[in-house]
Amino acid sequence: MLRVLIVDDEPIYRLALREMVPWEQYGCEIAAESSNGKDALRVVKQYRIDLVLIDIHMPIMSGLEFVRQLRSTEEGSLVGVVVLSAYSNYEYVREAFLYGVYDYIIKEDMEPEHVGGVISKAVDRLNEQIGQREQREKESLVRLDRVKEGAYRSVLLNADLAEGTEQEEGQWLESLTGQRHILCSLLLDRSYASSADKIDSEQMKFLVHAFKQVLEGYKTQAVLTVLPHWEVAAVLIFPHSMSEYQIRALLAEVLQKAVSHLREYVNLSVTIGVAPSCEHYAAWTGRHSIAQKHARMRFHDGLGRVFFEEDVATGKTEWKDQPWKLQEILKLLESGNNGWAPLVEDGLNRIADSRRLPPEVFQPYKAFLWELGSLLYAKGLSWDDIGEGLSVPSEKTEMFEQISHLNVWFRSLVQSVFEGIDPKRRIAQQSPPLVDIVKRWIERHLQEPISLAMASEVVDVSESYLSKVFARETGETFVEYIMRKRIESAIQMMGSGMKLYEIAEKVGYPNQGHFSKVFKKVTGKTPHEYREELQAKRSHEPPSARKE
Repeated sequence: MLRVLIVDDEPIYRLALREMVPWEQYGCEIAAESSNGKDALRVVKQYRIDLVLIDIHMPIMSGLEFVRQLRSTEEGSLVGVVVLSAYSNYEYVREAFLYGVYDYIIKEDMEPEHVGGVISKAVDRLNEQIGQREQREKESLVRLDRVKEGAYRSVLLNADLAEGTEQEEGQWLESLTGQRHILCSLLLDRSYASSADKIDSEQMKFLVHAFKQVLEGYKTQAVLTVLPHWEVAAVLIFPHSMSEYQIRALLAEVLQKAVSHLREYVNLSVTIGVAPSCEHYAAWTGRHSIAQKHARMRFHDGLGRVFFEEDVATGKTEWKDQPWKLQEILKLLESGNNGWAPLVEDGLNRIADSRRLPPEVFQPYKAFLWELGSLLYAKGLSWDDIGEGLSVPSEKTEMFEQISHLNVWFRSLVQSVFEGIDPKRRIAQQSPPLVDIVKRWIERHLQEPISLAMASEVVDVSESYLSKVFARETGETFVEYIMRKRIESAIQMMGSGMKLYEIAEKVGYPNQGHFSKVFKKVTGKTPHEYREELQAKRSHEPPSARKE
């Protein structure tokens, strides 16, 4: 609602204006009344008036002098004014227009329709000016936000202030001196990336917007900027009158709410690192590095948390070159000795205990993988032969954000290398193709009981390995292949005149009921139905075809 002030030294006119105009229809309300211009100036400031209806001639201070003084102030320049005048005061009305009054009403002609029309036009003009003012204020705030972000980003990246805004940015930075500055690093969980190395820019906008919303709810001044590597840097400004304890308590509540808000409403997992406070922007770069380090503790302690300085534990174990006995492990791997496993586990524990952070923590893994790659090359193999789908697995180490996940993958990879270079398996691979040997063995023993265990003994490999290789090369499981071969053999015998139970025994199914079930599973028909269909088909063939 627009707030209206009626000013006239004659109460009858104030009453008439208040009662004859349906103010609510115009989106207005009468906020106050005054009997002279001097009192009206006081009321405008006190009640934040939007529109004034004022008589030109009054004692103490006239309406014309009121308009002059009103327009001399910044807040008064935004107030709409309609003057009330007698017919003989038109020269004063013209002078009032020079001070930006909207319109005038002749007191001797105060018909409701006429007055309502003047008020309606004044309200429309006032709303238009308010809209323009709000738009200018909005644009000004957006520009100020950009100036602040530019200055903050320039300080963090040790870059020059943006050309054209150096003075504004510098003034803003200096205005913060003496206040308490808290720098935070917000790291987005990379599992939300749309590809291996990119997170959608819209997701980063969601993060910034949602974080700002939470801060606004606590009336906390903050500036945020998006940095490379899925990070948003934030500086929160608090008055020096707040104690460190008060700031710490407020931060714990605000930041934890931000983490929960992002998870619940925008489905983003964010870890926040918080640095100790400082009082000058010259310390921002160092404090931001501390905040980053704290946020990266998610590598050891889990995602979606807020890490203050007291939450960050120091390392317990150090090593000079490598955390594991690498050459001893390589010899055990090459010889097919499982003794490598506890040595690798010991090294992984040393890395975890050291609490080193990326990218430093990835170095021992990469060094190990480099040596494994050399071992594979010496055996005439490559990473592709291991079946992990990684031509350069060392690059994948940096994709992990938690050490527990990295170690699970690393153990599995070393196990795959161990199995890939196993001497027994390599001998088997260099012999006649394993699956061909098994197929020929099956052909010779279709009439006998056959099992995967028996076949694995024939080729001297484990049942699990034989099962995987057989399925990969034939497209069927071991059992499916035997069933199909036996039924194919049974079909070939159906034109020989043999009884069905005889055929069943010949292909390794002494139980005719079981034979019938397997036959129907493979062909879709029972043995009896299949033979009748076959005989019917042959009876319609010419003699020459049957003879053949």
